[in-house]
Amino acid sequence: MSEGLRQMSPKDGYVVNTKAHIGSTEFKVILKLYQPLMGVNAYGVYSLLATKVAQTPDLLARRMHKELLDILSLGLRDFYEARIRLEALGLLKTFVQKDELGQVFIYELQAPLSAEAFFKDDLLSMLLADSLGQTQYDELKQEFVKPDLTYANAKEITKSLLDVFTVKKDALLKNSQIKAIPKPTKNLVDSVEVDLDVEYLKELLARSFVPATEISRSLETLKSISLLYGLDELELVKLLEQALNVKDDKVDLELVKKLATQQFDRQFKEITPKESKVTEPVDPAVSAELTQTDLALIAVSKQYLPLEFIEELKRQKHSFVTNLERYTVKNLVEKQVLPNAVINVLLHYYLIAQNNTMLEDKVANRFTKAAAKLAEKKIQTPEEAMLYMREANQKAREKQKQKQYYGRKQQVVQKETLPDWAKTKENKAVSKPAKEDKQALNAEIDELLAQLEQSE
Repeated sequence: MSEGLRQMSPKDGYVVNTKAHIGSTEFKVILKLYQPLMGVNAYGVYSLLATKVAQTPDLLARRMHKELLDILSLGLRDFYEARIRLEALGLLKTFVQKDELGQVFIYELQAPLSAEAFFKDDLLSMLLADSLGQTQYDELKQEFVKPDLTYANAKEITKSLLDVFTVKKDALLKNSQIKAIPKPTKNLVDSVEVDLDVEYLKELLARSFVPATEISRSLETLKSISLLYGLDELELVKLLEQALNVKDDKVDLELVKKLATQQFDRQFKEITPKESKVTEPVDPAVSAELTQTDLALIAVSKQYLPLEFIEELKRQKHSFVTNLERYTVKNLVEKQVLPNAVINVLLHYYLIAQNNTMLEDKVANRFTKAAAKLAEKKIQTPEEAMLYMREANQKAREKQKQKQYYGRKQQVVQKETLPDWAKTKENKAVSKPAKEDKQALNAEIDELLAQLEQSE
């Protein structure tokens, strides 16, 4: 549990304030452009807080967070995760203080970027394209960003204020106090620490055939690419050289993004089993407790690297692996706390057994926590993971009995536990599992992860 969540309680007070105008236009932008990034819970929190803005904010007129949680039907953890997503996207500022009445949170709602500014923000636009897919992203961009009318050859004849209106000098001097000019809106990447040495980047470009002016022209985009794909200065320069159009000495930034994605995938696939954690030999006594379905899934999980495995799983679902999914899997592999086969078993559970569309947001969070729990238990083989699932399943049932949840029945029915693409490899290792075993496996996996989440 994060430190920020520990410091919160449903009994804590809250007050909502805003200095921005947030109307129907702004909410349309939030719904269509921000919501795919932050999720429905965060959208619900923002919408509810917007209705709670006080006409005259007063810390003494605070309400309890329990009120928000009840309206939203969210637990404190879900509310906190939604809140920090809003903060990360620049839609909310949070302040906290303690007084004689206890702890109070001040939520200051922020207006979203305009649609035009959103699509000009490299990091936001790249995240949205990754979340929705390029086709839907292009449709949204076409809806919000209209093409400019070209009239470069026209002569402007617009009249100025003083050409039309007469202003007395004394009145002008009286009201000439200069108001503070608001700072221009920062890009999302400006709020994120990007480990990119611009000066060193310029030095490298000076030794290449890419004009140094390309940095100043596309610095924000380069920062975003560096952040999303973990590229250093030298790797960036190599990509810029590949994407340079020699005819006009301009870098094709879309090509840079494409090349960065390809390089990311290639580097990850090159991680060999020797570089990642290798499964330990299995005790025959452990194997004896496994079903044919267990052995089938384990056999397949041992034949793929995690990124290959998730790619096949997503292909079976007629989908694709997003960059955020790649990061989640890549980071777990690089930590070397679990063998590839164990990671693959978890991937199968979250994407197939639970039928989740993507390994992102809450699903990615639960996946990572489950992996941490298995690592904490020093489970190093998929066989051990299967047995731990059964043990957790039994504990979950005992806990349900203690809480007298007798009237609550859960039926887990899965028509298929192994993906179609895996059947060929699976059949080479073991005989075809029975349908009843497949259903039992999914039931056991489902209850294990429920137990893992309850034990946090």
